[in-house]
Amino acid sequence: MTGKVVVITGGGSGIGRATALAFARQGTKVIIGDIDLAGANDTVASIKNKGGEADCLLVDVTKSADVQAMVTRAVAQYGGLDFAFNNAGLVGPAVGVVETTEEDWAHVVATKPDRNVALHEIRNPRDVEAGKRRHCE
Repeated sequence: MTGKVVVITGGGSGIGRATALAFARQGTKVIIGDIDLAGANDTVASIKNKGGEADCLLVDVTKSADVQAMVTRAVAQYGGLDFAFNNAGLVGPAVGVVETTEEDWAHVVATKPDRNVALHEIRNPRDVEAGKRRHCE
């Protein structure tokens, strides 16, 4: 895994943070995209304190432009993209199903797999330039 590059959505806490730290321990360069920039910065600091390479940026996975910016950052900063860990998601408001508004529920659903697929729809720009037709996986 040494020298490989991974982008991780939702790497500022929980499973995403644990995954970022695990990739970094293996020598992988990590780019974290998260709506919790403070948490993402904490994860990056932890990686760097242990000698790893990492960076982060504000990414809302419901916005394709944010996802594209994360992929672009990985390619520009580390020369490519080898892995994508689609972790971002929301649990939703801490109320019962009956009290959850339609708007809140739509936002929860928007961060789930149908939006994380956007990361796989965006190709590594250098692969596209080279004529390769593969998804970032």
